[in-house]
Amino acid sequence: MDHDHDHGSDDTSTAKSCPMIMVFHAGHCERILWKGWVASTVTEFVLSAIAIFLVSFLYEALKFLRQQLARREARKISERLAEEQRRKNESPAGGCCSETPLAEQRGQTYWQRLFASSHIIQALLNLLQIVLSYLLMLIFMTFNYWLCLAVVLGLGLGYFFFGYNKKNPDESECCP
Repeated sequence: MDHDHDHGSDDTSTAKSCPMIMVFHAGHCERILWKGWVASTVTEFVLSAIAIFLVSFLYEALKFLRQQLARREARKISERLAEEQRRKNESPAGGCCSETPLAEQRGQTYWQRLFASSHIIQALLNLLQIVLSYLLMLIFMTFNYWLCLAVVLGLGLGYFFFGYNKKNPDESECCP
């Protein structure tokens, strides 16, 4: 029974070809994500596994970066509100005779929050995180032991360096 699943019309004499094995295996000939990414030699396979390890590690770094940016933005808002409250408390008791009236705190509209630079950056980083997570899942689904190990070790080491830094132990990516 042939499980190659090669649905393309490529000329196999010029293109590298590796079978797609749909069970866990440990070979070094592997087609990874795209037709152009074929590791047919041991050297290509090892370099691919190292690249996958680094992408997995950087995936955890990206999650950490998004958390840090969100914390920094929350801290800026908190400091701004604390400064406004401090100014309000320092004003004269009556408050009506102040020469520098404190502007009323106005909340931002939905559209202002939506198009704020911090929100746009977070949205783009979230998109990148989603794309990376699906690509890592697809790499894992090659069912190659070594590539699966590269993904798992990269994520594990990335978490070791970046994921431990949660101020609140209840913070989680999966459950509200």
